[in-house]
Amino acid sequence: MMSALGAAGEEEMPPPDLCHTCGHRHLVEENHEYLYQEEVDDDLMCHICLQPLIQPIDTPCGHTYCTECLTSFLLEKDFCPVDRAPLLLQTCKKSSILVHKLLDKLEISCPFSEYCTETLPRSELEAHIKSRCKGASHYGLSVRRGVCGRF
Repeated sequence: MMSALGAAGEEEMPPPDLCHTCGHRHLVEENHEYLYQEEVDDDLMCHICLQPLIQPIDTPCGHTYCTECLTSFLLEKDFCPVDRAPLLLQTCKKSSILVHKLLDKLEISCPFSEYCTETLPRSELEAHIKSRCKGASHYGLSVRRGVCGRF
């Protein structure tokens, strides 16, 4: 990655391991992180991580969780975190298109707020980071610099 000159003219190194999808630092097996503009409806929240759902999955007993959260939970437990009904990951299914659309529409802020003040739907952040965000370009995350996405 290339370095850039900071405001004081000093060489500024980009933070290591920034996610090319959400712009934050997290492990590959962890959920993406977003800066939501408004409070998110409780029905769109994961009851494990207490954040808006990422890649939602429905249980047979009617609860919805982030796929990563439920997968991690079920490595040590064998029941639904809300009602404690017996649960196997294989019996769960991807949430409806409607749930995905509602989550995709949630308004978020660009994570590179010192260089970019844009707000946009959650579903558009990855494209924003890869092609038009000045902050992402500053940190070497944009496609224009020839850097491929991590995910």
